[in-house]
Amino acid sequence: MGFKEDADFARFVSMGAVGAAAVAFDLSDEYGHRMVELERYAMANKVWQTKVKRLRLPDLLCVRCGLRVEARAKSKLGIVLSHSDVPGREWDAGGMRDGDLFAFIRTDLSHFPPYAGTPVCFAKAALKASISQARRSAPKAASEGSESTLTWPCWVPSRPGRFRAVDADGRICYDDENGTPRTYWHWRNWTAPRHVYLESGDSFAARETIVAGVVEAARSLSCDGDTWDIGADLHSSDPVDRHAAVRAVGMAGRLDLLDGLAGIEADTTEDWRTRLEARANLARLDPVVWAPVIADGAIAGDVDTEQRMEAVFALTELPDGAASSALARIAGSSDLSSEVRAAAAWGLGQGSVPRPDFLIHVGLDSDETVALHALASIEELPDSAQDTLVDWLSGEDARRAEVAVCLLARHRCIDRLLDASQASGQARLLALRALGDLPREAVRLHAGERLTPELTAILEPMWYGQGAWLRTTGQEGLDALDVQKVRFDPAAPRGPRMSSTD
Repeated sequence: MGFKEDADFARFVSMGAVGAAAVAFDLSDEYGHRMVELERYAMANKVWQTKVKRLRLPDLLCVRCGLRVEARAKSKLGIVLSHSDVPGREWDAGGMRDGDLFAFIRTDLSHFPPYAGTPVCFAKAALKASISQARRSAPKAASEGSESTLTWPCWVPSRPGRFRAVDADGRICYDDENGTPRTYWHWRNWTAPRHVYLESGDSFAARETIVAGVVEAARSLSCDGDTWDIGADLHSSDPVDRHAAVRAVGMAGRLDLLDGLAGIEADTTEDWRTRLEARANLARLDPVVWAPVIADGAIAGDVDTEQRMEAVFALTELPDGAASSALARIAGSSDLSSEVRAAAAWGLGQGSVPRPDFLIHVGLDSDETVALHALASIEELPDSAQDTLVDWLSGEDARRAEVAVCLLARHRCIDRLLDASQASGQARLLALRALGDLPREAVRLHAGERLTPELTAILEPMWYGQGAWLRTTGQEGLDALDVQKVRFDPAAPRGPRMSSTD
């Protein structure tokens, strides 16, 4: 995919990431779990073209009790799961045990920050017990895995209210937002058993609450405490149990299980994904020793791209400078693929230990994919990086100057740009262009008295056109229409002139 297609897909992935994070927070904050990400990148929306063939795993894991949770975020709340008849792609595949939870949550990405409601959780066993009532949609195309959706009947009110009771005729009785008594009788069309999930007097929010359904509610969401024997699961014959235990050792800081983790890392008969996960969690416990080992594995010539990518992803999670140094090695390895290097650059900006001073130099890379990922990943510019960029503005290297003005403008380094605007030559021109591209009010508020009448006269023409529709959405429309002007005379068509060699 190109960057535009990536952005479109990222909006869809964002819903899952926001939902998974909200579920993890709710179960940790309200119910005593210590939830961590089990499926790597379940709580991230970055799109990569290289598809890593991971084990199919639930999104979340409690490192105290071992509970696994699959989060399902939708713009319209419901009990809906994807399903395929392909082995390993069924709705309940991927290491979900009967007591594990599916969490359904409504999300709304039209707000910033994104909105997520309160998750509604059901055990896998309860969903399985009512599977006969789930409606199955027509399958998608084979190119999309021939997936269908399973939808369990439930009632999510479109307006707020307060639940009262189920009356003698089997109708759900409730008061609407105005206190007017109402009934919902359609649920009687569902096959028994039917369940109401609220107590008398409980209020419900519009589009946020599943009031009733055919799936039995989870009996308790509370964590059972430190009951999971992680050490035993390190030796389990089940690959998902073993992989989950490996991940938990590092996430829970279990130094007492270091030897078991090292044994899995050294076992050449083990699946590469679990060995790499063991290496990553050894690095979480001892980054100085193991982060360079992961980098060596990513740079080595005898592994494929997906293994290199997964090694990079593992390094981005580690909160230590040794991991950042390892990512810097990978980002600077010109023999590696563009996307592996871009992923390392992204991790240096968006990972646990940002390195903006290094990334501004990666932004000069001749590979545009690597350079763009480096520049976009920077969240903050320290003073030392700003000093370097200001020097680049007046240098002879045009690429450095463009990178410098781009970053100074993106990060609203208005004082630096104002300083450069008072210089001469290239630095002045680039600084003026950047100030003219920034919002008028942002510059005015920050510059104060430094925004002289002379400087305002220069910038005002650039600011004037910022909101003009023919320079924004209108320009996009003009560009789209300009390429649709092919039209031959319908009465006397003549094709384009062809050369004798065509």
